[in-house]
Amino acid sequence: MKNVLFIAPLAGGKGTQSDLLVEKYGYVHISTGDLLRNVNPESELRKEIEKIILSGALVPDEIVVNLLKDKLLTIKENEPFVLDGFPRNIEQAKKLEVLLKEINRTLDVVIYLDVPYEVSLKRTLGRLSCPKCKATYNKFFKPSKVDGICDKCGTTLVHRPEDNEETFNLRYETYLKETTPLIDYYKNLGKLVSVESNNVEDTFASVVSVAKND
Repeated sequence: MKNVLFIAPLAGGKGTQSDLLVEKYGYVHISTGDLLRNVNPESELRKEIEKIILSGALVPDEIVVNLLKDKLLTIKENEPFVLDGFPRNIEQAKKLEVLLKEINRTLDVVIYLDVPYEVSLKRTLGRLSCPKCKATYNKFFKPSKVDGICDKCGTTLVHRPEDNEETFNLRYETYLKETTPLIDYYKNLGKLVSVESNNVEDTFASVVSVAKND
């Protein structure tokens, strides 16, 4: 299987598709968000990261790249990996290329999960989760049997306060400004493949056909 990078708009399905690659094909899922959260809570680096995040600033690329390097070095050569969350712009893409060359690894294919704005918006605004068992739902696409109640454990579902239209549009504008040029960048390198992100099963079938070494 090929090493994969997912690019997608908000609620585009990167996490879901990454999890399926892990479950069915033994991929190592590398999420930059997880890398930052998993830094030793007692370390000076963790304190620095938390201070940056609380200030509202972005974690510097240098920190993310170093964490990414440490993670990649733990992966065996025959283990495929999927990147989620980095790079988000062309500058980061170039830093990733330098890193991969340094450790003799490759990024084989970039899969763009193509989701219309309206679908991305509904996926975001409709998100609900169970605070107890962590089950996830969507009031538009995957509602619970009883409105607002978890099917699995009966707990009241919660909606993240940041999942509102105003915040979504601000984040979507950032995505268009920074990430859309990244699509053209990888297209020019001959690495980009576009996949329509409809239902999970059909999308995954398309992802697998792209990710397989033929």
